[in-house]
Amino acid sequence: VAGMWVGVWDPAKGVYLAGYGDAVADETAATSDDSGRIGSITKTFTATAILQQVAAGSLSLDDTVADVLPDLAAELPDIADITVEQLLAMRSGIPEYEFLVVPEVLANPTEPIDLDEVIVETVEGGIEPAGTPGYSTTNYLILGEMLEELTGRPSEDVLNELAADAGLTTTVLTVGDDIDMPDPSSAGYVNEIGVGYLQSQGIDVEPIGDVSSYNPNWGGVGGSMYSTLEDLGAWAATGFGNDLLPAELAAQRLEAPPLGDVGIDYGLGIIDFGNGWYGHTGSILGWDSLAVHNPETGAVFVAYVNEYGALPALAGPALAAFPDLAGVFGG
Repeated sequence: VAGMWVGVWDPAKGVYLAGYGDAVADETAATSDDSGRIGSITKTFTATAILQQVAAGSLSLDDTVADVLPDLAAELPDIADITVEQLLAMRSGIPEYEFLVVPEVLANPTEPIDLDEVIVETVEGGIEPAGTPGYSTTNYLILGEMLEELTGRPSEDVLNELAADAGLTTTVLTVGDDIDMPDPSSAGYVNEIGVGYLQSQGIDVEPIGDVSSYNPNWGGVGGSMYSTLEDLGAWAATGFGNDLLPAELAAQRLEAPPLGDVGIDYGLGIIDFGNGWYGHTGSILGWDSLAVHNPETGAVFVAYVNEYGALPALAGPALAAFPDLAGVFGG
């Protein structure tokens, strides 16, 4: 990979933040201040925003798509009875859309994707019965529509305000054509590792190199945010928003049964990695990321690389800092 960014906060060991390698390959050295795209770690913000609506009494975990989005339920009756909790917990039976959309992104990299159409096309392609476990960002696109319906505001405004309320200053959900990260920032790459990952998903592609100009909006509220080590560490230290929720709801969020054959235990927008560690991984064209927090010890580990499909590259620094993070990497 071109670059790697690592942040450690440990009450026992202290604080360590560093950038290694290149933020821009063969051009700009990585620094600990560089922004990078965080992919599905975005889901922890969306889940928190939804749970805040539950805490406020505007929404119930038992509410259905038909209750909150009657027009969408009328258009897609197969999802009408799916609950908010099933969407948050990846137990809706609705499939993942990522690898249906990526070929379109690769063919038209600067064009925004119509995410409303993505929901329709994905659901019309067939779903499993509600309650069926399976990791799917499509769930979070629907939750984003719920946020807009409940708040009367664009979902990006809701998430960006949540980030600001949490004290974050360099964490933003980008939309439309406004895709630039602030300086200093990292470039993202799809090289041999990324190509191998895409080919394993049935997508035939050659090495592309720098994909920083590719529009990331196709991740929506499930994957389009960028951040920095400092901000990611601060967000993780809140329990990924749990400190902004009532204690009972925060505890319920951490109840994380196994998610089918995906190999992870998934709660309400958060992964239980075992040994007391909770958090999320992230992946979007150009970057892979990890953020975890141990609520018992207060320790935080965050890291990212600017190569798609390269999450295993983070195993070395993660396990050097905290050997009990082996569960993140299947150990």
